[in-house]
Parts: sequence; C-alpha cells; structure tokens
Amino acid sequence: MHSLKRLASLWRSDFHLNTVFEEAVAADIANSFFREQSMKYGLWWMYAEGILFIRGCDTNTKLSQTLPMWSFVLPGLADVFYVVRSIIIDPLQDLAVAASFETGDERDHHVFSVSFRLASSRRPHPDSACTSLTCKHPCYVAPGYHIHFVGEPAICGDRIIILYYTGNVDFPGTLSNIFIQVIDWRKGRAKGYPLYELGGREANFHLLDEQRIVVIGPDRRMALYTLQELGGSPQRRIAYLLPNVRRGLDFYFDPEQISISPLYVIHASPSFHGAVARPDLMPDYVTSPESQIMVLEVLSGSLQVILVIDMAIFSAEAVHSEIPVEIPWSEWGPKYARCFPHHPSHKISVFGSKMAYALPLDRTPDPGQRLEALPSEGSFYVHIWDFNRAIACSERPGNIHDRNSPDRLIRRPGQIAQSCFDKADGDLITNHPYITAVCPTGFSTRYFNQFFLEQDRLTLIWAHPDSVHIQVVSPSPMVVDLNVEQGHVAHSTEPQQLNQLQSRHKTNILFDILTKLRTWSRNHE
Repeated sequence: MHSLKRLASLWRSDFHLNTVFEEAVAADIANSFFREQSMKYGLWWMYAEGILFIRGCDTNTKLSQTLPMWSFVLPGLADVFYVVRSIIIDPLQDLAVAASFETGDERDHHVFSVSFRLASSRRPHPDSACTSLTCKHPCYVAPGYHIHFVGEPAICGDRIIILYYTGNVDFPGTLSNIFIQVIDWRKGRAKGYPLYELGGREANFHLLDEQRIVVIGPDRRMALYTLQELGGSPQRRIAYLLPNVRRGLDFYFDPEQISISPLYVIHASPSFHGAVARPDLMPDYVTSPESQIMVLEVLSGSLQVILVIDMAIFSAEAVHSEIPVEIPWSEWGPKYARCFPHHPSHKISVFGSKMAYALPLDRTPDPGQRLEALPSEGSFYVHIWDFNRAIACSERPGNIHDRNSPDRLIRRPGQIAQSCFDKADGDLITNHPYITAVCPTGFSTRYFNQFFLEQDRLTLIWAHPDSVHIQVVSPSPMVVDLNVEQGHVAHSTEPQQLNQLQSRHKTNILFDILTKLRTWSRNHE
C-alpha cells in the first residue's frame, strides 16, 4: 500500500524534481547539424559526426561506449565505401541496427544494407541468423535516383521497419511513392513493398507494434497499415484526413538544421511489444496503445500548433476493416483530437497518455494562449499534461479554476484565436478535459537540446560544443490517501525515498488505481 500511495501522485500540481543521475559525455559536436539521438528504457544514444555515443542512465544499465561508425560497416566490404545513415538501438534485446548506403549508383535493386550487433559490444548479435543483409527495392532503381529515408528506422520485437522514397537530385519534383522494408532480423530476411503515400519531406510514420504502422503522407492523410508475414503485402486499413494547412504556411525552415523540416513530426511512446531479452529494463506497467496519445507537431510557416490525438482511432475495429476507408477531419477530429498553440522551440516528449512540454512559463497556460519561443538565455519549465480520461474525470471539479489547488489542475484546450489551419477545419477541435502540472523550478535554456519522458523519470539533454550534459530527474514521492467512495484522491508530502524510487523492480499499481476509478465511475453513472 505504501508503494501505491507514493506512485498515485508523482506528477501532482507544482511537483518538485530530484536529480537521480547526472553526467557529462565528451563529444565534439560543435559543427554537427545532424544529431540523431533517442532514449529507451534508461539507455540514451546519439549518432553525430560518424560517432555513436551510448550511455546508460539507469541503475540497472552500466553501459557507456563511444564507437566510430566503422564499427558497424558490413564485414568483407572494406573495398566499397559505405555511409552509415542511421543507427537505432533496442536495449530490451541488446540490439544495435545500422542502416548503410553504398555510394554510387544502386545496382540489382540494392538500396541499402543493415547490420545487427550487440548494443553492449560490437560483436554480431547471436540471436540473428546473419550478421547483415541487403535490402532490395521491389522495382528497378534508375541511375541518378537516390534513396531518402522517411524518419528513422523502428524496431519492435523481431521486426525492423524502414520507410524510404526515391528522388532525382537533378529534378527535385520527381519523387516516388513511399516504400517499406519489413525486416525479420532474427531470421535474416527482408522484403520491400510500395505504399500508397507519396514521398517527400512532409512524410513520417510511427510503428505501433509488430502488426500495425501509421504513415503520414504529404497529402495530409494519416493511414493505418497492418503488416503481414514476410511475403504478404501491407494492407491499408483506414485513413484519417488531417485539417487543411493554409496556403503559404505549408513549410517550415529550421534554423538549427539549416533545412526545411518535415511538416508533421510525430511524438509517441516507443513500442514495448515483442520478445524481451532484458526483462529487468521493462517498465512495470505499460498502457495499451489504444490508451495512449500521439502528439502531431504541425510545423507550418507560422502559427504552429500541436494536435494531441487519442490513439483509440487505431483500435482493433480499424484494423479489421476489410475495405479501405477515408474518414474526413470533421468526423473524427472533434472527438479524438485536441489542438494547442505551439512554437518549435518548445520541446515535447510522450509516454503513454502523458506529454512532457518545455515552456517559458512557470504556470499552466490559459486555454488558447500562444507563448513565445524559449529564450536562448533564460529558463524553461517542465509541464506534464495527462490526457487519460479516467483520471481527469476522477479529479474534483473545483480544480478547473483553482491554480493553487494541491491536486492536479483540470483544463480544456479552448479555442485558438489564430492557427495554421483553414478556419473551417480549425474550429472542429474536441474540448475534452486534460490534467496539467508544472514544476516551479526552472532549467537553463542555454544549450538545451531535448528531453525524454519515461514513466517516473525525465531525462534532460544539453548539447554543449564539446560535451553532452545528461540529467535524469524524478518527481518527489507523495503519500496518497485513496478514497474511491468519495471519488477523489487526497495527498500530503512524504519524506523522500530516492533509493526506492530509483528501483526499476517496484510494483507499479497505478493501473489498479485507474481500474478502481473506472469501476467507481461506471457504478455512479
């Protein structure tokens, strides 16, 4: 019961954060514009300037490595120049995957290669039938056409998914459809298929699990595909039309990357499905994909917004649709999507139904309030927004207006005065409640680069010219007195017990709380 009391109120109003891990990693990235970084299960990695940096930021993960990209070049190909385009890691399977391009014209439908290594070393992965394999395009690739990845490759269990399209550098408008490579890394097999969506900078995707993938194309369609066994073509089940972006605003120039950025950037929880070689790293409780959110960052020329989408729209009913259908925005947006003003400097991270948001404000923004960019010299504040409907319904109604309430503050998105969407589409937004909390302690914006939310931890990254500073923080535990009969949760502060909070083996019974609250809600309807 003590664990339940502590966990039920981790992200409360005006929560305080304790530092549980802090370290600086030497990295010469002053002139690097391409910094691919991510975090999963307490393991952080970054690929920049041809170097892979790996650092375990968890008490159960001691890994710390700095590896040149040549560590991942395919064996026996020293006479051919390969460029490592992307490296992804799955700590649960101790797996590192590198996707490499061969310079020069592609031949015999060969588009790129992938290699499989142990993340804890550079040795070949013992569970894979091969050290590497080549991925072949399903049709002929003409000379002069080059491969462009859509986002970054994704791993889920036995499967690795890579999306790409082809284009001619001499004729920028000649882009192909998106293609998908479905790879079984354990069996050492790969197969390529065409998708319906066109390629382009606006395209993006998110892998839900081993059988489902969401693909966004430049035609503002968000399509759900189901993946078959190797040899079976992906099936397009349902497509949701996104709101129209006003003409003239359908681009975004990113000064940090010195390039045009994708119009749609997806933020969602990593997949926790599939075989697990490191069960000690597995989170205690993982919500089903249908209970999670996906945040869609719409990077337009101005008046940017984010869409917080209820992933119930990708449920089993949608998967079993035999005839591909398209759902207009007016039919699904008002029920399943919330819209908020946004600035690209406001960093986002998603875990389950929660979103961590870096804002230049030490209180919850008013509904529809548009905030300025994060200052280059100053402070930002960590906001946690929870879109779990069961929790929102359990809070006291008075919290809607009482900013000083010790409980979490319930808000509604409200109307946005101006956005990048056409007015007709921009007005069709749900007003479902959500819960907000903010840490009153500010963090420096100088060199701030990214952060990652994972259950009861937040990992913040500052990219200095000669090093990367990593700080892992966790909310102070609280004592919670559950009173389901009265329909609310009261709490008081508890002495900090960091050793228990750091343990990854604690029993997470937040799920039990939600179940009791849902049961109480049904019984009192």
